[in-house]
Amino acid sequence: MNSTREAKIQVLKLLDEKERRIRLNPLKYAKQHPKQIEASNVNKPIRALFWGNRVGKTEWGAQEVARVILGEHPFILGGDVWSFCPSYDAQKDTTQEKLLRYIPEHRIKDKIWLRKGILKELIIDTGFKVTFKSYEQGREKAQGAGKTLLWFDEEPPKDIYDEGFVRQEAGIRLYIILTMTPIKGLTWVYNDIYLKTNNPDIFVSQAGWKDNPFLTQEQIGIMSRGLTESALKVRRDGDFVRMVGLVCSWFERDKHLVDITELPPGDTYFAIDFGFSAPCAGLYIRIDREFNFWIFDGFYRTGLTNPDIQKLIKLKEQGLGRVIRIGDSAQASDIKQLNDAGISIEGVVKEPGTNKENWDEWRARLMEGQGQIQLATGKPKIFISKNLVETDSEGNNFNFLVKEIENLRWEEVKGDSGIEQKPTWGKQPNHAIDALSYILATINRPVESNTDYQQKPYEPLYPTIGC
Repeated sequence: MNSTREAKIQVLKLLDEKERRIRLNPLKYAKQHPKQIEASNVNKPIRALFWGNRVGKTEWGAQEVARVILGEHPFILGGDVWSFCPSYDAQKDTTQEKLLRYIPEHRIKDKIWLRKGILKELIIDTGFKVTFKSYEQGREKAQGAGKTLLWFDEEPPKDIYDEGFVRQEAGIRLYIILTMTPIKGLTWVYNDIYLKTNNPDIFVSQAGWKDNPFLTQEQIGIMSRGLTESALKVRRDGDFVRMVGLVCSWFERDKHLVDITELPPGDTYFAIDFGFSAPCAGLYIRIDREFNFWIFDGFYRTGLTNPDIQKLIKLKEQGLGRVIRIGDSAQASDIKQLNDAGISIEGVVKEPGTNKENWDEWRARLMEGQGQIQLATGKPKIFISKNLVETDSEGNNFNFLVKEIENLRWEEVKGDSGIEQKPTWGKQPNHAIDALSYILATINRPVESNTDYQQKPYEPLYPTIGC
């Protein structure tokens, strides 16, 4: 009996000792799968990882940065690092969180905070530091003295990448690592990095779910659910996919345009995209217990003042009961006026890194995601009332949401960095799709990953609604 108890005590002591050693030197005990090991051993100035979601690309990037600032990298001299990601909010839960996992607390000399919970700089006892930067800051913030290593997590704008690329200090070799899933299609990264197989300075790695042994089959099954084949190629395999044609290719008038005579039980949402000279668009949506969208009422008019909007909302909500209202967070003053008038409304919380420049793309992907749901379930999940109509300047009635849906397309356009793939509407407004996107964004919320070697996923609040 005593021997058994002593054996258990000894095991606990060994476990405590193991945890102590990991805390003192987490890099020494860091696990890597074969693709991560391969990337770690390649001594080239530019290493680009085009990996699917949750394959461990950000984990690998954090390990590389930690080795450099701790002075423990096998071929990169210790030095200062710039760490870029789409936004500071995204940094908090991705690059910053993962990097701190590999820096022993006793090696940290100072932490300089941008704001609560978000680091601006991390200074190590070696004297080297990591400076955190956001793509939202623009090209100018990528200027400065030379660095040893630049880490771009997720695809950077070309001007920021180019500006960082010239941060070479005399006598010090500049290294760049790029860790991304190519969700934007055939952008400049595809032409300037992915296809440059003959460039001796560039190492390109492609990996998917099959390459990450830390992913379980159950996790793979959950992540695959509802994805189209093209979406799977991107998310699962890290492939570049050409995006052309209608964004909402799933939409068919005979399936999605219906007479809504009675609303099913569920939650009622109201979303508004403000406008005055441009149309102000409001949509009322009932989400039933099977997570179908019933878009049963709304308005789409120019020249509406906030008092006009308040009257419309009160009129249309008679007898509806509780309504969850969402508005454009960029229009804070309009939202405040509605709240002051007793109409409770919240600003939409957009995906971290979403800003004015990339909102078009994100909104299009939210709409494109409805096709993935339809493919997965075998039936429509969004229904638009035939009475969702307004009258144009020429006296013609039109369903304003249908008009925008049928005109939203992926097109190749010439941008500052060459040919880019972007969602376009031509010259018509897109405010109704904006309003619908606020609802889609609201019901799709970030959840924490519980696997050390995976990227933080975005999963829907409702299991059959995702993008």
